Amino acid sequence: MEQKMLTVPGLAVRNLRHRRVRTMFLAALVLILSAALFTSRVLTESMKTCIDKTVDRIGADVIVAPGEYESDLSDSLFSGGLCSFYFEKSLMDQVKKTDGIDKISPQLYIASLDAACCSVPVQIVAFEPESDFIVQPWMSGSNVSELKKGQTVVGSKITAKAGDKISFFGQEYEVAGKLEETGTSYDNCAFMNFETAYTLFDSFQIKYVTDLTEPQKYVSLLTIRTKDGADPKEVANTINTKMRGSGLKAYTAKAMSGKVSDTLEQMQSYSALLIGLLFLMAVLALICIFNITVNERLKEFGVLLSVGARKSQIFQMLLLEAGMIGVLGGFLGVVFSGGGILLFKDVIMESMNMPYLNVNVSQYVILALQSLGLAVGVSLLATLYAAVRANRMELYKLIQEVES
Repeated sequence: MEQKMLTVPGLAVRNLRHRRVRTMFLAALVLILSAALFTSRVLTESMKTCIDKTVDRIGADVIVAPGEYESDLSDSLFSGGLCSFYFEKSLMDQVKKTDGIDKISPQLYIASLDAACCSVPVQIVAFEPESDFIVQPWMSGSNVSELKKGQTVVGSKITAKAGDKISFFGQEYEVAGKLEETGTSYDNCAFMNFETAYTLFDSFQIKYVTDLTEPQKYVSLLTIRTKDGADPKEVANTINTKMRGSGLKAYTAKAMSGKVSDTLEQMQSYSALLIGLLFLMAVLALICIFNITVNERLKEFGVLLSVGARKSQIFQMLLLEAGMIGVLGGFLGVVFSGGGILLFKDVIMESMNMPYLNVNVSQYVILALQSLGLAVGVSLLATLYAAVRANRMELYKLIQEVES
């Protein structure tokens, strides 16, 4: 019977199969590192994408709102939080007189309740059809007609569909249509005109979110589009100077996202620190294990050398073993973490207060390859260190004896 010639890859595979417990343990270490890197990168990339999309979706160059509710507004826009805040509508006339303003439109924010009186807890956003330049273009792009009194249009993540009835504060409203997905907190909002929004205040249950008795006199924020050539930052500064003492504050859309971006950067820093610690732990653990393994296999290496194997082939075999362990652990880490993100997507979004958790296919591939590359790199680094150290010590002496 003809025997098959042993090759370096063949020996590497046989060694991994023969030492299954060690192989599985090493792969598990690499898996943890790969999974941690992939998960953290997916979360931070999703948040970054959400911030960028929200800034684009806002559609306003400047936003004017009560300064004391800045965090509530930011949380609503970028994290999907629910809020209700107001200021007197009469202040809008003063803001209108600011140079550089092309269009200005008010909005009213009302948070529905997570109770039997409401079909779903969402951010209700009321807009003024006559002056609106944000919601209605979005509606027309989703083939939604003009809203009538008693109608609402909902974001993509709300389960109701066109023609259904949805309840807010014990009153039913007709769903006129569903907006296209944006990947922002707006996907969890319900939009209606001011005339419809005022009917919400006919319910005694609305007292749990606001104590307004004359909602016609109040708005939550002003959305502003500046004239061509006007600097939104300068317009915002002018409004802040003019409205000093009124409690209002003007923000550019980018400035509004600034604090959220700072939080994201902190999260990325903590994530990098965690990955760094895991990387160090994995490298040290793998170095110890590979170093012990290499020393235990000196006789095996001696036999290989005695039958004609070269020193370089032994190193190739060790590196191949490490590379296979890295690929196996890295691949499983990406698969398990990716599967976990898909399975527990809603739980993760709720626990981390994220309105959006997704990245496109190309980003997924890039993040997966990065995680896999790090996993393989760690394994090769640990093996290379152990092999070089062994070469300088017992293995070198053994090779000399065999060669002589």
